[in-house]
Amino acid sequence: MTTESLVRTEELRIYFPVRKFFGTVGEVKAVDGVNLSIGRKETVALVGESGCGKTTLGRALLGLVKPKSGKIFFDGTDLTILSERELKLMRRRMGVVFQDPYASLNPSFTVYRIVEEPLVVNKIGSKEERREMVLKALEEVKLNPAEFFASKYPHMLSGGQRQRVAIARAIITKPEFVVTDEPVSMLDASIRVEILLLFREIQKKHGVSFLYITHDLATAKYFSDRIAIMYAGRIVETGPTKAVLSEPLHPYTQALIDAIPDPDPSNRFVMRKIPPGQPPSLVNPPKGCRFHPRCPFFMQGKCDVLEPPMYRVGVERFSACFLHEEKVTIK
Repeated sequence: MTTESLVRTEELRIYFPVRKFFGTVGEVKAVDGVNLSIGRKETVALVGESGCGKTTLGRALLGLVKPKSGKIFFDGTDLTILSERELKLMRRRMGVVFQDPYASLNPSFTVYRIVEEPLVVNKIGSKEERREMVLKALEEVKLNPAEFFASKYPHMLSGGQRQRVAIARAIITKPEFVVTDEPVSMLDASIRVEILLLFREIQKKHGVSFLYITHDLATAKYFSDRIAIMYAGRIVETGPTKAVLSEPLHPYTQALIDAIPDPDPSNRFVMRKIPPGQPPSLVNPPKGCRFHPRCPFFMQGKCDVLEPPMYRVGVERFSACFLHEEKVTIK
């Protein structure tokens, strides 16, 4: 891992219009002022509840969603000012693995055609060269013998095998950056570890940077170098994964940790400290800190009025919470 950023956002905002019969009546603030960086050969976990905007952010980093404002830098180039043709060339250096291995593969294509497609779209290699690259990619994701799996259709494969096909497709162009959106959430527990180990092997061999989108803190701890906690369209805490999960700074991070089921049967009657209420609407989010209606440390007249900046707390730790304003410097 290096500290040099491969991917970086600056005050990124992505809003979607809410339309009714007579026109636009509002906006969904899916991503609202996000600053995030991912280093070369680094894995950053993006963690949050469903609907917090993490998938939208991941798609934006691939140039698939047009932001309302802000910047997205990939290897020093601002993606937000590129033409469609320039973006297409840039995407050759990126890959994506989607959540659902059953829906992300075309059922009418063979595995060979699915994995070959990025090469065809990007006009990479001759027919013979593409065949060699496809078989090599299948071997790399542990689908052996490659010739056997290349002729199969998705419905003939298990969920884990389908996800390996999706990974082969993602790495076939030798990308520098891969977005993995809940890649193991629909797989059996025994298969999850195998897939995460495969990602690690790919990273070690090719130096790939990963954005690992998940709601599962356990796999985030296992796979990522750094973690970013997202709530209602904003990043509320970032830092080294082990440090954040062992000593959380933001009340929302603590709430996520407290919500993890305890496997110890003797603790089954212990009440967990889960904050009341639901995440806010992204059409009309609360003023100030978006977590303040659920926060046990809510300070009236401050948290409900002012938006907390991102404070630096120690080395490589940042938290958007007024609890830390007296002893830290602003990022």
